[in-house]
Amino acid sequence: MPAFSPRTAALLCAFAVLPLGAIAAPPSLSFLNDTVAIHIPAKDLPAFKAAVASTLNASPAGSAVEWSSSARRGGQPVKVLLKPGLAVQTQAAGTCRPLAADVSRRGAAEQWSFWFCQQADGSWKISGH
Repeated sequence: MPAFSPRTAALLCAFAVLPLGAIAAPPSLSFLNDTVAIHIPAKDLPAFKAAVASTLNASPAGSAVEWSSSARRGGQPVKVLLKPGLAVQTQAAGTCRPLAADVSRRGAAEQWSFWFCQQADGSWKISGH
């Protein structure tokens, strides 16, 4: 398993909406060290995880849900605009839906896009397919 900084591992867990241990063989995530999202303070990761889950559970396709972190050490907060897509039913994975995120801080911006599939317990997991 690749070595991750504690912040990188925590960020991945928050965005994936599942514990890191549930990932059988994660890809190298060292690219997260140079992203805007890595600046989300650790204390805000549970709130970010809840915002992602809430967006996937309740927001209609095409809507936009805003989330902001607290400011880190006098800096500016990380702002995230979550945009869910249409849910689809798959034979293999059940209910899945895309989630796009525009992440910005201090004029730097990134666009992320993932597919999430709902688990039997109602939680969402990033899909590898």
